[in-house]
Amino acid sequence: MNIADIDLDIFLDEVCSIDRRPRAPSTTRPWHEVQLRRFLEDQCGLKRAPSSRRPKGRFVVHHDEAFPILNALSENGAVPLTLTHIDAHSDLGTGFGDLSWQDIGGRLLGLLPKERATAIPQTGMERISPANYLSYALACRWLRALTYVHHTRSGDDLMPFFFRDFDAACGVMELRYVPRVRDVHSREELRALPHSLEPPIPFHKIPVEAYRAAEPFDYVILCQSPGYTPVEADALIPIFKDYIEFDSDVSQGFPGLDLHPNYTGEAR
Repeated sequence: MNIADIDLDIFLDEVCSIDRRPRAPSTTRPWHEVQLRRFLEDQCGLKRAPSSRRPKGRFVVHHDEAFPILNALSENGAVPLTLTHIDAHSDLGTGFGDLSWQDIGGRLLGLLPKERATAIPQTGMERISPANYLSYALACRWLRALTYVHHTRSGDDLMPFFFRDFDAACGVMELRYVPRVRDVHSREELRALPHSLEPPIPFHKIPVEAYRAAEPFDYVILCQSPGYTPVEADALIPIFKDYIEFDSDVSQGFPGLDLHPNYTGEAR
């Protein structure tokens, strides 16, 4: 199954890396409507079509809400997913105060794959969050390939621990179980410790302006990320309804053009 996981923060002229809730009007500008439609149609291969011909999708407010959706789509790993993560952030857990990589490498990967989703921390510095949910999805073996489509001003937030030979530029993610990971103080010590490797996952990193979808998407997740997008960006959300058949039970309260009646979608 081919999934697009889209965060609204990719469609801004600047990158916000600090949660700025509560939201307020901002000088950060979202894309205009023509620019967004061109990206969805020409680069993502989405089409304005009758609802029966659009890919299914879900709208979420915070990006870690995508985690149970990915679990359901993969049937807890029975159907590995090809995921294109279109986001200004990798969401692989490299944020300040985030120790999820230690929990994944030192404990979680020691469990059977089907046991991992229910064993993920919900509190503390290792808890699942919008900044690391994707690394936990990888640890659960739900993904068979990952493409990170990043903002022009981002893309340098990858965690070497999750890559083959600790090389984030190698094109292969290879999570490792290192029971004594909390005892190490350097990469050299980490390399020397006994460890076991997870199955390799092809990884591609592409700037948003260069991205072209290779295959049609079967499902699309759209995230608002209110801590990382200004209120003005909400005007883009209803545009996605022309291309995606969102679940009706979660999309009735879409923020959007009703909040910004003067939004015209004209080019800057």
